[in-house]
Amino acid sequence: MPLPTRESAMTEKRALEERSSSTWRLAWRRFRRHRLALFGGAVIFLLVAGAIFAPWLSPYEFSRTNLRLRFHPPSLRPAEIQSRCVRPQALFWKCGVHPFGTDDLGRDILTRVLYGGRVSLLVGFAAGLASTILGALIGATVAYFGRGLDAVVSRFVDTMLSIPQFPLLLILTGLLASREVSVAVFLSEALGEAKSIVIIIVVITLLSWMGAFRLVRGEVLSLREREFILAARAAGASRTRIILRHLIPNSAHVLIVQATLMVGEAILIESGLSFLGLGIQPPAVSWGNMLSRAQEYLYYPNGIYIALFPGLFIFLTVLCFNFLGDGLRDALDPRMGHRI
Repeated sequence: MPLPTRESAMTEKRALEERSSSTWRLAWRRFRRHRLALFGGAVIFLLVAGAIFAPWLSPYEFSRTNLRLRFHPPSLRPAEIQSRCVRPQALFWKCGVHPFGTDDLGRDILTRVLYGGRVSLLVGFAAGLASTILGALIGATVAYFGRGLDAVVSRFVDTMLSIPQFPLLLILTGLLASREVSVAVFLSEALGEAKSIVIIIVVITLLSWMGAFRLVRGEVLSLREREFILAARAAGASRTRIILRHLIPNSAHVLIVQATLMVGEAILIESGLSFLGLGIQPPAVSWGNMLSRAQEYLYYPNGIYIALFPGLFIFLTVLCFNFLGDGLRDALDPRMGHRI
């Protein structure tokens, strides 16, 4: 097969760039018509903003206790027994008011939900994006080189996907959290209180990159023999540059959808592990370990609220990420062009 000329390669590259620009504009038009995706994106933005600005939104500290105010029901009126507050008036409510009630130690539940969102969303975004990037890099590399490397890695991925992941998550997090394992001791000394957060992110990333791998591998297999790739080879571009500059960016449409869905999945995984006591450890607070603590008080007066609100936020967050992922998938699918 003769190599393409420089002029033909540049012509195809310009055509691809124009087509890409046009594709993104059309994708945005399709996305705006997906009302559930817009709703999901708006809710996620509010959740992220609430987590970031939690210290300014709440008059309380998330860890400060008040045993005289245990199991206070949700109310917009100040409690008779005043809480000890950081400030008398926050942005939306004042000291003494507990819109979501208080927990078994008299801590404001809404404040803990806001601060818990910091950890849960951090784990979701970090693990979701890291697993997507890792899967994309491995998928693009093995698909570009092909042959033996592709066969070995693909069989490894098939094997990993055939094994139930949750038991592996339990085993890895349990080992890394154990004080008898040298790696766990090193992590405790190096990371301190952030140890459990880092472990969860790393474990989820290592066990969740296979989906992105399969998507990018399929895309790269269809791209690697295109003329602009052959022209890049003929111009002396390194393999690394071809993979990072040409192959992965042209697979961006599938990566965006995968990353969105993976963030929601990572939040669910973290919540499940924290509920079982193997995830985020106190004094850090997350929606998952709030649920874990709440199971002891479900039958107490007003104890149901300790579990209701973090569970509701987990449900709402994952649902909105799924809505957003569905909207992006429909918007970026080239077969949807006939609906414009």
